[in-house]
Amino acid sequence: MRRLVARTTVVAVLGFCVSACTGGGSTSLPFAGPPNNAGGNGGTIQTGSNGQGLIRFVQGSPDYTNVDVCIDQSAFGITSPTVAYGHVSGIYVVAGGIGHTVAVYPALTGGLGGTPGAECATAPGPYVGTVAIAVTTISTGVSARQSIVLGGTAASTTLGLYVYNDPTFPIAPSSAEAISHNAAPAFSAAQTPKSVGFGFCTTTVTPCVVATALTGATNVAAPHPSASNAVTANATVTAAAPGPPPGFYDGAGVAAGTPVPITSVAAPTPAAGQADVVQLYAIDGPAGGLNLVAVVEQTVGYGF
Repeated sequence: MRRLVARTTVVAVLGFCVSACTGGGSTSLPFAGPPNNAGGNGGTIQTGSNGQGLIRFVQGSPDYTNVDVCIDQSAFGITSPTVAYGHVSGIYVVAGGIGHTVAVYPALTGGLGGTPGAECATAPGPYVGTVAIAVTTISTGVSARQSIVLGGTAASTTLGLYVYNDPTFPIAPSSAEAISHNAAPAFSAAQTPKSVGFGFCTTTVTPCVVATALTGATNVAAPHPSASNAVTANATVTAAAPGPPPGFYDGAGVAAGTPVPITSVAAPTPAAGQADVVQLYAIDGPAGGLNLVAVVEQTVGYGF
């Protein structure tokens, strides 16, 4: 039986940034905290157990140019379930208090395969002989906001879904912030320490020359994949940032000091009239490389 999945009428702009960033953003939660929103506008308090959850998908595996994403047996996304490598989906709203199955397939290209999202009719099982790349079950009772990343590579045996419980913007609305995710398991495995570091730049040259570390995000540990029947949540690091800096970067993590930039991207343009909150996702690049996706959040519109 299909679970009912609520869709929003959210407008989302992709934030693909591996060597250059053109800006963009997507809707998400306002600042949370007592008594409600702590700086956000409108909305009502929602809890993960009986309210709604917001889910974002990131295509972070260089093994696939495009993938189709299904949640339960519905296509993930407002207009299309297809997400390209290095891109971020729009936000999907799901009911709280129950589990939801996320299945990712190689993108359909027409013909016998049908249109994108047709796989969702039989998800998470095979569709016309095509099996899912990865499957996991999430629970919005764990966190009201989650990022799900298809990350890693088959060659490094790290290919899978990586789930992150995202914070609800804990830094005061008057301050800019960056939320860093290490979603690069293959790259991390080859490093000592096995981590990724993040920072901001005074230039947008790739890699940037003058770099400053984001506090607490210099040594973000390698993520753990989620099993097919239970979520393994990974940690994120929230840090104050000058808003907006010219750019952000990622590089190999360091136990002390400042990470050396490997990939830098221009900072996405903040949403007009709203606090500057940027989600950073370090993802694996081809041939063992490292890339970076930066997405600006719209911090007004939902109350959790």
